[in-house]
Amino acid sequence: MPHPFRLVGVLHLPPLPGAVNYRGTPVREIAQRAAEDAVALQQAGFTHVMVQDASDMPQAVRVGAPTVAALAVVGAAVTDSVYLPVGVVVGHNDGPGSVAVAHAVGARFVRVKVLTGVSIGPTGWIEGCAHEVATVKRSLGSDVEVWADVHEATSLALASTPAWAAREAREFGRADVLVVTRDSGVPDALTTIAGLRDVVPGVPFVVGGRVSLDTVDAAVAGADGAVLGSAIKRSTAPDARVDPDVAARFGAALTVGAGQVGVQ
Repeated sequence: MPHPFRLVGVLHLPPLPGAVNYRGTPVREIAQRAAEDAVALQQAGFTHVMVQDASDMPQAVRVGAPTVAALAVVGAAVTDSVYLPVGVVVGHNDGPGSVAVAHAVGARFVRVKVLTGVSIGPTGWIEGCAHEVATVKRSLGSDVEVWADVHEATSLALASTPAWAAREAREFGRADVLVVTRDSGVPDALTTIAGLRDVVPGVPFVVGGRVSLDTVDAAVAGADGAVLGSAIKRSTAPDARVDPDVAARFGAALTVGAGQVGVQ
């Protein structure tokens, strides 16, 4: 039986305390705007919402205590404002921090960009954090889902194929959902997903980005979900607000095109 389609809207937050480019905006104000945007996504027909410290630049692989605290305040405001499952992604690869925030605020899932293996990015080496993620989950008694990227788009994986990365993320990293993004576009991401379904059977696959109104129907047909960030924003600014009208167009397209869009 196909997995219910996950239409995930990402809230790209303004720079948070602890970031080099933090502008001094009170965390309470950031939390309020995040909650308002989450409600807009819920009304537009999205099934999941994710909060991300996407505007903290240059972004750290692991963040400090001020950022974790701010994300907990923002995450709590979002989970209180919507009935949708909420997700958390922290830093470039702060899987343990993501789990801690998610558990504290009652979020349902986290996205970890390099759960297993090694990648190279603007900060240098980025090593998998599967053991630390599992340790934090165990210490907290948390059942938060782990969504793991298969060769995420903002770093370069070293010495591994998508098949290896998907298998290790699932079998070693215990990922619940696998995320596939290709800079070349959604069709290539879907081709990769089709090839991986036999490698790791029974695991939901989500397109991690680059989805547009022109490609959303293909994503619905070939994947189990799609993550939308920049595509639903009012401008190209890193911390731009959600555009409710654009979000509604995605929600309507999926409602019409997918008989199994739903919340899981």
